Amino acid sequence: MRKGFTFDAALCINCKACSAACILENGLRPGTRTLFTWNEHALPLAGVINLSMACNHCAEPACASGCPALAYTISPDGVVIHHTDRCMGCGYCTWRCPYGAPKINPALGYIEKCHFCADRTTQGVEPACVTACPTGALNMTEREEFDGALPAWFPDTGIKPSVFIKNAGTNHKPFIIPAGNESEEDVEEILTTQGTSSGSSGRLKEEWSLALFSVLVITASVILIVSALRGTITGGFMPFILMVCAMAVSVVHLGVPGKSWRAVLNLLSSPLSREIAMVLMLAFVALLEWMKPDILPPLVTGLLALLTLISIDNVYFAADRSFSLKLHSGQAFFTGLYAATWFIEPTIIFIVLSMLAAISVVMRYRSSEADSLTRALYYTRAMALPMVFMLTYPDSPVTDIAALVIFITGLMADRLLFYCDFRPPNIKDTITEHFAKEYEEERDKQRQDAGIS
Repeated sequence: MRKGFTFDAALCINCKACSAACILENGLRPGTRTLFTWNEHALPLAGVINLSMACNHCAEPACASGCPALAYTISPDGVVIHHTDRCMGCGYCTWRCPYGAPKINPALGYIEKCHFCADRTTQGVEPACVTACPTGALNMTEREEFDGALPAWFPDTGIKPSVFIKNAGTNHKPFIIPAGNESEEDVEEILTTQGTSSGSSGRLKEEWSLALFSVLVITASVILIVSALRGTITGGFMPFILMVCAMAVSVVHLGVPGKSWRAVLNLLSSPLSREIAMVLMLAFVALLEWMKPDILPPLVTGLLALLTLISIDNVYFAADRSFSLKLHSGQAFFTGLYAATWFIEPTIIFIVLSMLAAISVVMRYRSSEADSLTRALYYTRAMALPMVFMLTYPDSPVTDIAALVIFITGLMADRLLFYCDFRPPNIKDTITEHFAKEYEEERDKQRQDAGIS
């Protein structure tokens, strides 16, 4: 039998007693059990729904399978337990979980999450959040399978959450006294400010160290790939130095750097473990190339560099499974290969990849409507493509150098845009988008009923 939660949205009054009880009982960071509110401004065209959410203790937990440090275990009753003494604070599980259950404790550096009050439930006592709920909206349940229907806005990523959610429809609209008098502008502002971040560049600002790490690895890989395609032996120290700097940045990114050695413990199922293993291997090969330039065939080194870039991309593809991200020209593999074609013949390969990059940029035209940083990066990337060809046409040393600088600037902007466009499934985003869509549909319906175009 698997343990899980039943939540009745019709009974929840958003008192946050469940969240407070979780903090007091377990000493976890605030927000381990989160209260989401759908239509918290009580706009009269849609229902108000509250949702109390912690870990759903999924049957196939993405947090556990993706954790490189093997910090998660699953108990016989299906409870997903996180062990802080094993956690290195990489935060990858926060990307993998669509329900926002694992959260970094900024003071301690490691992940904290609901463990179903394991000390209480083993003694037959319900979790603290359940006993604290004054209305009975939150209850514990045990089932063989949690296969009940979930609301349309609930992210379904195939991980089988152990939760039942009742009465989460919007059939009952709030009766507001006095009637709401929001203007069209006020409503639009409400609908556009309910997201989870300060814009699409929010992740880039938070994860700048990961962007720097990838740029360093890509640069080292390009040097090795160009050497392989030219059939020469590198013999230089630059790729190794770049890889060492990349690994140093990745360690600094961790909340608990002292446990960084655990990063390669889950090679079988964690894309992040495989990425770190490939980076370590490429760094070792770069060292060998520096110390003994003729020890490995250049093509072997170039192939390893390409595989390393693919492993970096897979970390993001495993969290954000959208097809559009796989077509993004800012992914590490495409960026590295595209950069390498600048230095090799025939130039037709460079032209073809430039056309593919241009198509990708056009497909992402909505980035021009995003926040100021994303918009600046997008226009930088878009303008760099034609400018490179314009500057290479005169075929002079000065314009060639200028073209190279602009080409690299465009590549870096595209790589940063990759982080802006990276959006793993998240329940708060899903709720917000669903509410906005429902509100617009209801407003359009009332306009049609009133004969207003």
